[in-house]
Amino acid sequence: MIINDFTIDTFYGQNTSVRDIKTLRAGYSPDALNWVTSKEQDSIALRRGYTLLGQTRVNGTGRVTGIGRGKKYNGTEVLFFAYGRKVKYYDADLDDTVEIDTDLLPATANGEDVWMKLYQGLAGSFMYIGSQNSSVYKIPTANPGSAVDQEVNNYRWGVFHPGQSRVFAGQRNGTVAGNNDRTGLYLSYIDKDQLSDFTQVTGENVGSGTGVAITFTGTFAVATAPKTVMFPSITDTVETFVDDRDGNMVGDLGGTGTINYATGAFSVTFNTAPTNAQAITASYYHETSTSTGILDFTGNLNGQGKSFRQDTGGGKLMAIYNINTTVYCFHELKTWQFQSSVDDTESVNLEYRNVGIPHTLAAHQTPDGIIMADLSNPSEPKYRKMKVLQGTDITTIEPEPISDRINLSEFGHSKGVVYRWGDYEIFSSQAKQNGIADNHNSVTWIRNIASENKVWDRLNYYVGCLAEYDGLLIAGDSITNNCYILFSGYDEDGDVIENYWTSSALNLGTDHLKNCRKMVIDGLIQKEQELEVWLSYDSGSFTKVFTIQGDGIYVDAGKNTSIGGPTLGSKTIGSGGSDTASPFEVDFPVNSDKFVDVQVRLVATKVGYVQANKIKFKDIRDKGRKNTPSRTV
Repeated sequence: MIINDFTIDTFYGQNTSVRDIKTLRAGYSPDALNWVTSKEQDSIALRRGYTLLGQTRVNGTGRVTGIGRGKKYNGTEVLFFAYGRKVKYYDADLDDTVEIDTDLLPATANGEDVWMKLYQGLAGSFMYIGSQNSSVYKIPTANPGSAVDQEVNNYRWGVFHPGQSRVFAGQRNGTVAGNNDRTGLYLSYIDKDQLSDFTQVTGENVGSGTGVAITFTGTFAVATAPKTVMFPSITDTVETFVDDRDGNMVGDLGGTGTINYATGAFSVTFNTAPTNAQAITASYYHETSTSTGILDFTGNLNGQGKSFRQDTGGGKLMAIYNINTTVYCFHELKTWQFQSSVDDTESVNLEYRNVGIPHTLAAHQTPDGIIMADLSNPSEPKYRKMKVLQGTDITTIEPEPISDRINLSEFGHSKGVVYRWGDYEIFSSQAKQNGIADNHNSVTWIRNIASENKVWDRLNYYVGCLAEYDGLLIAGDSITNNCYILFSGYDEDGDVIENYWTSSALNLGTDHLKNCRKMVIDGLIQKEQELEVWLSYDSGSFTKVFTIQGDGIYVDAGKNTSIGGPTLGSKTIGSGGSDTASPFEVDFPVNSDKFVDVQVRLVATKVGYVQANKIKFKDIRDKGRKNTPSRTV
């Protein structure tokens, strides 16, 4: 008897928690690598590759220890990252990375985790960078090559979170006895909000006219570390230059110039040469962040500079995030809630839940909550999302599990990285060898929150840290000192992407014995790609039954379907345009022996895009019930 065709045309991502794959719904995969389920769940596609950020590759092993995105007031983004003792930024004009000073970080901080946090206030737009064994460095995003050492010794931090016009910090590592504190929460002063709160220099002589010269350069006298300059103006009494807050000096008569907020170095070119002996004068404000600013943790004025104890067995303070007016302090085994009044005269500091994270990057703020890798129970790791529950007030926050479909106990999480990029919630962890976790992340789970079933897929990106830059997803590599653009191109930095997608055990609609004579697969493919189809019957070995070739006669090469740009994200570094692939539909013989269940495995073997929309079994013949073993007693 012929059985109806059996089709998989809806895909549900991976489910690795179900032990008996025969109970798994068709369209789920119990085991796949580097295949991504579409948002609509109507196809699966080989993931994009990755490409080096910039032109200069750092050879050898290592790891990127920190990454962060700065932003100028004009909206231009600046990417910073660190490895070893070095801190670099990406120069989009050069399409390359540039080191800030030489070995900016001290030897004591060599190779340790580095935090990088953007803070924009009245004093300017800055990237703050530091670690447990380094000072704090303040870098104007308009002058990314200039770092100002804030010269702190007793307020060095492993955790640093700007929020509510101040900084919340933890894992203090001072150089004086008693200042090594891994569990306390520290609050800085609330930042200044009036220009009159800053010190102003007026009428500083910075040059003298000759009647010929139109360009004048120099350095403001008071611009010495740890100070930074703000709101400079320069004039010859005829033309006045003011800064645009992005490093440019703009003359009111058409002159141009630049200012370095870190060093106070300036250059201005007047529209008309200042007259002979005419004084060129400057006025400017300056800020010292360590004096009643966001790096001042001293004193106890209305709570500013105060520390709060969170010591009841939760382990180290690992990360700090906000939901509404509540600050959540994630320790290794517990999480605390902290709230403070606007004037800092009242505060609440309470234990919240027995959920905790293993690494400073293992939680991340998203528009709809905080996602985290909860390792408070190491035998049962879970990914969770802390969010406001529907139908409740804004203070009812619950850490709901979101990873029940995947078995996380097979991986290590001590270097866990959690991030949100577009529709993807991203969780990176360590593979295990003989039950021992690797020392680097090589497993990356993505959860598409825009899909109806919030599908999970497993990738093998090596992620030590993540940041979004101009819409692109940038990974600090976990085994080299390079940054890579993820979901970029169709190769693995020159190599074929390791991949496979495996179906659940399919009974094709009946538990009877059966055989199948034909299969049909349709999708999209690029000319250079090939897709192998393998089958396994009744848990046996997989056997290759067909290879779909990108230049096969079943490919409609006359049609080009857009698959988006070569790099996923809002901007493509180094190239542009939209790529295409051609549709295919191919049927091929199977001619199987009798079986009860069958699994499909797809493997792309070349470089190029490939997508499967539909997997169909045809000409299925019912062969009756399987004889059960019996014995005579």
